[in-house]
Amino acid sequence: MYVIMNINSNEYLNSNIYPSPSPSRSNINRITMAVKEVAILMEKHQGKPGDGSCVGRKGLAILKSKLETSPSSSSPKLKCPKVPKRLREMVKGAEDCYAPKLISLGPYYHGESRLAEGEELKLKLAKDYIQNYCKEIVDAFYDKISSIITELKDYYDEMSTKKYDDDKFTVMMVVDGCALLSYILNVCLGSKHGSFSIRYQDISVLYRDALLLENQLPYQLLLELMKMMRFEWTNDLWTAMFQEFFGINDESIFQEFMGMESNSCHGGLFLLESRKSNLESAGNKSESKPCHHLLDLFRRNFLGEERSSSFGSQTGNENLEGMWSVRDVKEVIASFRNVNELMDVGILIKRSPTHHLRDISFRSNGITACLKIPPITIDSSTKAMFLNLIAYEMSSDVPHDFISYLRFLDSLIDHADDVKELQSIGIVQNNLGTHEEVEIFFNTVSTNLESNFHAYKDVRVKIGKHLQSHYNSRVKM
Repeated sequence: MYVIMNINSNEYLNSNIYPSPSPSRSNINRITMAVKEVAILMEKHQGKPGDGSCVGRKGLAILKSKLETSPSSSSPKLKCPKVPKRLREMVKGAEDCYAPKLISLGPYYHGESRLAEGEELKLKLAKDYIQNYCKEIVDAFYDKISSIITELKDYYDEMSTKKYDDDKFTVMMVVDGCALLSYILNVCLGSKHGSFSIRYQDISVLYRDALLLENQLPYQLLLELMKMMRFEWTNDLWTAMFQEFFGINDESIFQEFMGMESNSCHGGLFLLESRKSNLESAGNKSESKPCHHLLDLFRRNFLGEERSSSFGSQTGNENLEGMWSVRDVKEVIASFRNVNELMDVGILIKRSPTHHLRDISFRSNGITACLKIPPITIDSSTKAMFLNLIAYEMSSDVPHDFISYLRFLDSLIDHADDVKELQSIGIVQNNLGTHEEVEIFFNTVSTNLESNFHAYKDVRVKIGKHLQSHYNSRVKM
């Protein structure tokens, strides 16, 4: 029987069971949120204690009526949703992080006058894809996409698609999809951006626009357009190309093609075809579930493989019987310490061997311990990328694993000195400004976010046990 509902952060903070010193004030707030998350999680699985014990006949009738009129299952969430209003309200001054600056992709920002220059660019890129990379004529593109246009519309918010008839929506999808694929191919094959009148300063803007939640194209659309290439490429080969475009690969697998003139793209394609097996092996590491869009693919590769922890990464629908105990929760709560507090009790902090955000581990021999965290770069573009990943997790059915990573890292950063330590270790590469700015950045973007409490639970429990062991050894001395 669970008794987690009886735990609260004040009881923990006032107890002497876990090590001194008490957590910092900002981590106290995080602890309170963590306890609330566990309580909510347990309510979902077993209900509040005592619920329904004194329901009268009138109450029972009301309950039956509600159950009979309620839908049998919740409606599926959109695959290309809009940024949740709650997130916009939570993070003030971040409106410019959600809207494209140069090109619109999809219906949400299509036709805005400030993006007129981007519309011209998209037509040039779309023409390049159809004429230089594909075997089909424009008619075939239109016919194919129009045959699945109802499915593509279902990816988006209905209020944003109803102003377009099927013909106009088909044209939009063909132009936007072909333009995006053309740009990615040209970037990976090293084509000169000048051939499309793309200014050097716009390259990073195009990359940014391609990662915005409200600027996504259905992956189903991209798959159909990719099938029209002169060469038959597998999904793994395209995945490798997308990973290269987003800079996810540890080293460039397209380096030999860089610097090619735009009129040499056919030669580049032949070279790519000859290296197909190597490229496919680089692209087949992503999760097997179908992608919703490129932001979804980016998130999967940014996080890395699912954690092998026995606790797993759960969305809240699994059976939790026997998994939680009061001690488990207290050990998780006890782990909320900043970098300097952890180092003070003999915990070494090192870089993980990969850049994947799930690659966080903790090992302890009872006396010394080591916490490994993947490196991450913080710069002026990071805030927009983070907020759009947060928005995607908040508005979709995927686990809140990126949010959980942010919450984990935020719990380590209370002061500028914590950022300084992480930077000296090589975990945080600070291209944003001062250490104080990075501290404020993490404390701002992760405030009031609901994480997947199971993510990194194994790490937190181990940290909590090490802290308890350290405290007990001090008491015995």
